[in-house]
Amino acid sequence: MSLKFALNFHKTCLSIFGCGFVLLPISGHAQNLDCMFKVKQHLLCSANNLATRQQLNQLLFTTYMTSNAPTPLIHTTQNLWRKRVEQCKSKSCVERQFELRNEDLNTYNSINQNLTQHFIQYRQGYLAKPTAYLQIHQLDQNRIKIEGIAYRNPNNSQARQSINFLAYRNQAQKNEITNNETGCKYAFNYQKAILTVTLLQNQAYKYCDRFVGIYKLYD
Repeated sequence: MSLKFALNFHKTCLSIFGCGFVLLPISGHAQNLDCMFKVKQHLLCSANNLATRQQLNQLLFTTYMTSNAPTPLIHTTQNLWRKRVEQCKSKSCVERQFELRNEDLNTYNSINQNLTQHFIQYRQGYLAKPTAYLQIHQLDQNRIKIEGIAYRNPNNSQARQSINFLAYRNQAQKNEITNNETGCKYAFNYQKAILTVTLLQNQAYKYCDRFVGIYKLYD
């Protein structure tokens, strides 16, 4: 094993254990495990959910080891996901959050992240609560795709748990963006590792302002 590989492996392992793994102990007596989550035991920590937790643990480990997504991004989104699942008041809410996290991690593993910029919303120097997340994909030399999600309460009906963002622009148009999902129009101001999003005008859709704010680039 080379010294470089050994150092990178050690760093990765430290990142994993620092990010709040879903459930680290593996045991045949699943019902006796101490659950790291604040949700009720019967929602997440029962023996019936052990396989789901282990699968997500393995997928998270694989993502750290193989994905070229930024390590701080994986770390931060895992912590944000944990805070959302801790809000759950029903089994269906917990199951939905596990599905969504699996989708996120599979995306990090399957898509070349070198062509994507990841931005997470901050407010007064701290991660926004609830947060919003934007991805800017470089489709080719001239075209970009902007995807995003603004989280709401995970206990809402599935259609009201979040607000989606989708736009396609060329490089010359990247400062004026219309969200195809809602029709909301925004000004994007890029300054090194900071993206500032403002509304271009007063708009009828009441959730337009959920994407307004300051975002930090994760690279």
